[in-house]
Amino acid sequence: MTDAARVAIVSRPGTTYAAGGEAPFDPPNPVYEAVEALFREMGLDRGRAGTPEWNPLGDVIAPGDRVIVKPNLVSSKNLHEKITGKKLWASSTHGSLLRPVLDYALRATGPRGSVRVVDSPVEGCEIEKVAGPLGIFAVIDHLRSRGANVDFVDLRTFRVAPHFLLDDVRRGGLSWNLGALVRTRLGGDPRGYQVVDLGERSFFAREDSPPGARLRFHRSHYETPVPHHTGGRHEYSSPRTVLEADAVINLPKLKTHKKTGVTLALKSVIGLTNHKYWLPHFTGGDPSVGGDEFDRPQTLGERFESKLSRFPLPGDHSLVARAARVGGPPRVIDGSWEGNRTLWRTILDLNRILFFADREGVLRDAPVRRYLAIVDGLVAGEGEGPLGATPVDAGLLVGGTDPGVVDATAAEAMGLDPLRMPMIAEALGGGLLPGARLDRREVRTDGPSPSRRFKAPRSWPSLG
Repeated sequence: MTDAARVAIVSRPGTTYAAGGEAPFDPPNPVYEAVEALFREMGLDRGRAGTPEWNPLGDVIAPGDRVIVKPNLVSSKNLHEKITGKKLWASSTHGSLLRPVLDYALRATGPRGSVRVVDSPVEGCEIEKVAGPLGIFAVIDHLRSRGANVDFVDLRTFRVAPHFLLDDVRRGGLSWNLGALVRTRLGGDPRGYQVVDLGERSFFAREDSPPGARLRFHRSHYETPVPHHTGGRHEYSSPRTVLEADAVINLPKLKTHKKTGVTLALKSVIGLTNHKYWLPHFTGGDPSVGGDEFDRPQTLGERFESKLSRFPLPGDHSLVARAARVGGPPRVIDGSWEGNRTLWRTILDLNRILFFADREGVLRDAPVRRYLAIVDGLVAGEGEGPLGATPVDAGLLVGGTDPGVVDATAAEAMGLDPLRMPMIAEALGGGLLPGARLDRREVRTDGPSPSRRFKAPRSWPSLG
């Protein structure tokens, strides 16, 4: 049994996130202990476990390495609903989980190395309203004040800010919204960006793939993916801070997702590209015309409603004129259902780049950087995720070095069948990394076995 085939689960029912303070999330606290237990179950630096010299991440990180730590940070708003408090805990990585990871990563790199906490969240994410309340910035500032070479890098080159005349005005069972999303420039990756073309190694180059001319992003940039996925090209923009990393620590949340069934380690890698508009999220139309954007043909009124929910304006700004149903069943749009056969290819392409693209963006035959995923399900999310997820006090952490095997194990811990989700099923059996087979894994569990069955999105009845 190889270490790559080992997946660890730490089950701590009732554990929630530690409080901050002057020294944010200093040990001892239950979250710190749970992360250390996960490292022990994974067998990291087994010979020195329990001693002051224990260096668990030294099995992933070498002295002097450039390390990136990727939390899962999303928006502070979902249409008319503000995401705060426990809902924020269920959607984004908490600072109390980040703290032990940074402590041990900095121990492993030593004084010659560096650790960068990086993410490229959705364009509407006001990062100060997400990372701030979760204690992400407080942890980094605290460690920097003690001389640690650690920093936060927002990999986006822009974000969109809401300016609304009507913002969630409730009338007649609808939430009325009228305003604009204004694009503002951000500094982006100080190391710059590199276009990586997967060509024939893309999952979109397979014979069963939709034609590039039909690949779509969301409404304001509906056809932007097309030139990046036609003419033999399958290209993505990768931040150089990511390409130049020697090791990656991925910290996704444990939650459901309307487009992919779940969002765990594999899906989190969408936060490691800056040009989100290049990413195919669905294929135009409904199944009657070979698409997966909708689950059925749309009426003229439904198409008009979708257009006005985000209408492009000059300067890459957008008009929003929306009357969202409050409390009603969600309508399938933008590929948000189990019939989506497009987005998983994008996700696995980005994982292929993360593992196999070298510092110049050239694809190699063997992985070029070391990797560890820690799925945070202490407070997890079920139902209409990712942004509309209902919090679940699951008390779970899942860790491993193969994202496909980790995701399959985490999905099983949620009571869901991983093989019903193409994103996971296609990553197994050597689809992404060699040896990614469930019949060869070793699952080690510290604590009671998970028994709760998560509610799947309503648009994924096969997982129900």
